[in-house]
Amino acid sequence: MFFNSYTSSQSQTRDLIDSFYYKIVNVSRNKAFYDKLLVPDTIDGRYDLLMLFSIILTFNLSKCGSIGRDLSQNLFDKIFIDLDLSLRELGAGDAGVHIKIKQMINLYMGRQQVYCNCLINKDFDKLKKHIIKNVYRNVNDIGNSPSLLVEYCKKIFVQFENKSDEYFLLDKFNFPDYD
Repeated sequence: MFFNSYTSSQSQTRDLIDSFYYKIVNVSRNKAFYDKLLVPDTIDGRYDLLMLFSIILTFNLSKCGSIGRDLSQNLFDKIFIDLDLSLRELGAGDAGVHIKIKQMINLYMGRQQVYCNCLINKDFDKLKKHIIKNVYRNVNDIGNSPSLLVEYCKKIFVQFENKSDEYFLLDKFNFPDYD
C-alpha cells in the first residue's frame, strides 16, 4: 500500500502526525484567507492552502535530521490518506480516486520543489509569483491579496526559523494567528 509509512508507524508517531495535520487543516480553514485574502473557497482553493502550509511545515521538519524527514513522509502520507477518504465521501469511485490522487500528488511535488526553493533562498518575491500562479489561478481581481498571503507565509517562516528540533519533534509549534 502506498500510504504505509503513516499506517504502519507506531501509535505515538501517528498521534504526533495527527496533531501536525490538524494544525495544518485548522490554519488552512481560517475564514480570513477566503474572505479577506480572496483565496477561492473551493476544493481547489482549500487544497492549495493545505499544500502551502504543509510544505512550509515539512520544509522545517526536514531540517530535524532523519527523524524529521521520516515525520515529513508520514505527514505527507497522512494528508493523502485523508484526501483519498474525502474524495470517496464526495462520491468518487475507485478508479476516479486513484487518478485524482495521482494528480494531486504530482501537484504537491511540483509545488513543494518550487516553494522549498523559495524558502531556502528566502525569495519571497518569487514565492509571491508562484502563489499567484497556483493559489490565485482562477481569480480575476486579486488586489493585494497575494502580498498579504506571502506576508503571512513569511511570518510562519520567521517564527519557525532557527528553532530547535524539539520545537517541532515535541509538537511545541503552532502556526501564528492571522489577523
